[in-house]
Amino acid sequence: MHLRQAVRQLAAGDGDLDAVRRGLDALLRGAVGYDIAAISTVDPATMLWTSCYVSGIGEEGSRERERTLFDLEFRGGDVNGYAELAARAVPVASLHEATGGDLARAERWRTLLRGLRVTDELRAVLRAEQRCWATLTLYRTGGAPPFTPHDVALVADASGAMAEVFRLALLRAALRVPAGLEHPPGMLLVEPDGTVGSVSAAAGRWLDMLDDRGRVPAVVQSVAAAVRAGDPMARAAVPSRSGHYVVLHGSPVPGTETVPGTVTVSVIIEGARPIVVSDVIAGAHGLTVRERDVTGLAALGRSTRQIAGELGISPFTVADHLKNVFAKVGVRSRSELVAAIYHRHYEPRADRGAHPGPYGWYLDQNVVA
Repeated sequence: MHLRQAVRQLAAGDGDLDAVRRGLDALLRGAVGYDIAAISTVDPATMLWTSCYVSGIGEEGSRERERTLFDLEFRGGDVNGYAELAARAVPVASLHEATGGDLARAERWRTLLRGLRVTDELRAVLRAEQRCWATLTLYRTGGAPPFTPHDVALVADASGAMAEVFRLALLRAALRVPAGLEHPPGMLLVEPDGTVGSVSAAAGRWLDMLDDRGRVPAVVQSVAAAVRAGDPMARAAVPSRSGHYVVLHGSPVPGTETVPGTVTVSVIIEGARPIVVSDVIAGAHGLTVRERDVTGLAALGRSTRQIAGELGISPFTVADHLKNVFAKVGVRSRSELVAAIYHRHYEPRADRGAHPGPYGWYLDQNVVA
């Protein structure tokens, strides 16, 4: 089976985030081959890591290795930085290819990877609809040959599907912790004969936004039909009566298919919403709405001119906003800003087991720094 198709089938497993990462690790090891993997979710508002899964290396020294890699990433300027990759048309690259075979050109190799006997590194930013949901880092060690252009192309071809599987896993997690979001997604079941089975309270509210006459909108049946026709991640977005968009995600319910095409379909319903820097971060530092926007774009690696273009303001205004943000956060540069936000807000929550959410922040709002 083609890697992209195999990745999409992970959506039919109804697994949680850890199960998805384990399944993805197994698929990639078979298709590409490597010794160590680091598979992380990220907040698309800032590209900062919200959780990490590592395989192929022991736990001893893992926190120190992680901190070293993250701090190098915050400084910027190293080869194949994640923010740089995220802005590329194809957000996948190998270190061997980028350095012309001279891995010592990368600071992280000189600082850390050389000691692990790394012979090549393949990095991928998993992006869907221009939003980044995860990063994938694969290492070959101990004299193993570098990743080939075919390996890079294979991962690139499947990267969008991997991002969508992560997003679906995060939505499923949100269904299990509805109190973690102000407007949580909901779920309903569509039986093989097209009848609608159980409908969660949240799903009922979203359905009412589409049709307040007690009818199930046709889009629900359309998504279910697409899943029964073989698409394990069918998706549709439709405007609600208020004009805001509602998004539906369909996937087959494992173990319900007795005859091909007769599977029960679960449909997750959510409201489309912008991805912004968390209220927790903005509130902790007293950031204004515009300062929040500038902070998010700066964390994503945008230049002053790029930020100005995206927000429709002058570069001088961007510089003023950044100066105010630096003062409020207590830093002197963009790299210090990103590092401070990560260490103060993301790292403590990840360490204490908070669940990454489907909109860029965490579900468990009770886990505080």
